[in-house]
Amino acid sequence: MNRPYKVLIADDEKPVAAGLQGQLESLGYDVVAVVNDGHHAIEVCRRSLPDVVLMDIEMPGLDGLSAARQIVRDPGTPVIILTAHGHPNLIDQAVEDGVLYYLLKPVTSPSLHAALQVAVARAREIRTLRENVNTLELTLRERKLIERAKGILMTRRSLSESEAFRLLQRQSQDRRMPMSKLAESIVQADELLESPHQPSEPARRSSGYSQDL
Repeated sequence: MNRPYKVLIADDEKPVAAGLQGQLESLGYDVVAVVNDGHHAIEVCRRSLPDVVLMDIEMPGLDGLSAARQIVRDPGTPVIILTAHGHPNLIDQAVEDGVLYYLLKPVTSPSLHAALQVAVARAREIRTLRENVNTLELTLRERKLIERAKGILMTRRSLSESEAFRLLQRQSQDRRMPMSKLAESIVQADELLESPHQPSEPARRSSGYSQDL
């Protein structure tokens, strides 16, 4: 590890929590806090931003699965569930809640180390995938805006598609504005001009303007 991973332990059994802390520290991890219920786990996690959370299921107040569900969503920290119960329903629920690893007590140091490494790596992969998806969605939106802006210029200025695109390029460079932002402003201006809320005929007549103008 380039730096020791920061780990939060959430377990209401003090001997178990102390044993986990000793194992983690002997493996070179940094235990940022030890808490004994789900509510404190969420609070400390959001404040200290650990790399991973070791979470027991059965705790007073908010149970481990409910706390894990919130932590995975905000701040997005990977969670490893620790429990003495290996019931398939619990495992399925943990997976649905976004838990990345599930360990049965008692936990050996090698299995604990492997679980932490896998959970952190997997969380990074998921984060990268989400960022890539967001980038693709943004790129698609920008392309759609540019296509709409080209269509507007082609209609309003009687330009070919290539001429409309070159005009967008020139204006983008002259104004030092991203082409997508320029396209968005053109689309918004066109929508404003095409708005159906126009002055009524009586209002136009009363303004003194001729209907021929």
